[in-house]
Amino acid sequence: MTQEYIRQLAVKFLNGTASEEEKEILHKWYDSLNPEVPETETVFTRDPESANEIKARMLANMKALQQPVRKKADFTLIKRLVSWSTAVAALVIAGFIFWTNQHKPIETGIRLVQAPLGKTLKIALPDGSSIWLNAGSSLSYPSQFSGKTREVILKEGQAFFDVKHMTDKPFIVHAKTLNITVLGTSFDVKAYHNDKDIKVTVKTGKVGVTMRDKPERPALMLLPAEQATIPEKTTQIHVTEISKPAIAPWKDNRMVFEDELLSEVFNALERKYKQHIIIEKADLSAEKISLTLDDQPIGDVLKVLGFSKKFNYSQLNDSTIVIK
Repeated sequence: MTQEYIRQLAVKFLNGTASEEEKEILHKWYDSLNPEVPETETVFTRDPESANEIKARMLANMKALQQPVRKKADFTLIKRLVSWSTAVAALVIAGFIFWTNQHKPIETGIRLVQAPLGKTLKIALPDGSSIWLNAGSSLSYPSQFSGKTREVILKEGQAFFDVKHMTDKPFIVHAKTLNITVLGTSFDVKAYHNDKDIKVTVKTGKVGVTMRDKPERPALMLLPAEQATIPEKTTQIHVTEISKPAIAPWKDNRMVFEDELLSEVFNALERKYKQHIIIEKADLSAEKISLTLDDQPIGDVLKVLGFSKKFNYSQLNDSTIVIK
């Protein structure tokens, strides 16, 4: 069996014209010469390749393999071609198609989104989940979820999460002193810095709540229409039932308060209407109230609240209101 004959078989194999018998001859010929050559190899590239670079590399490899066989080193190349042909071709083609479809390399950075006062924002996550940010809130998340979990950080404020279900990849929200873990559900987290309590409210599914500094404690499981209230300076969790209309109505431009501290109502009004509210009536903040608001002017809202809770207010300037 001459080298010229082997070269001709290799060329026919590359061109796709070799018969099964000729392929078998090529296999046996190289196996008899190099039984120690491994059957697999891993190829690493430092940087993502462009479509043109992939095409150029494929063409260069094919041309190199069609050169005359002059020495034993060339036999190794033919062996790799023969033994890896199907796998390598499939991987290269799949990789090229994937790159073409994506049009750009995968990003691995962290994104920070902030909702300004007076506005809410909706975020589409890379896993198909959605997040609504309430006014004055900020959230960070990776541009791609890697590893065994999907994790985001609610740095400030309030967010409603509609999480795509993934049994093998839990979704975790870090908010102040809490870790909130779900597989796929919808829930609201309220953790503004000027609110005394952190609140987690479940709309659908099941939510697990744990204290970050108490990892030994089992997770508290919340069901639909349940709300967990955690005073920021304690480790006690209080669970109450809440009506569905009171779960994240803000994302639909409504405000629903059920037995809520008046101080937190004023905080919510500040964020929605971009106002600074000064409370001069000391005992007013500890009172509670239940009410539903749509998109009324803040003057009308304060008139109703003032009549109910017996206080007066004045507009000090364009952005400051004084409660007396």
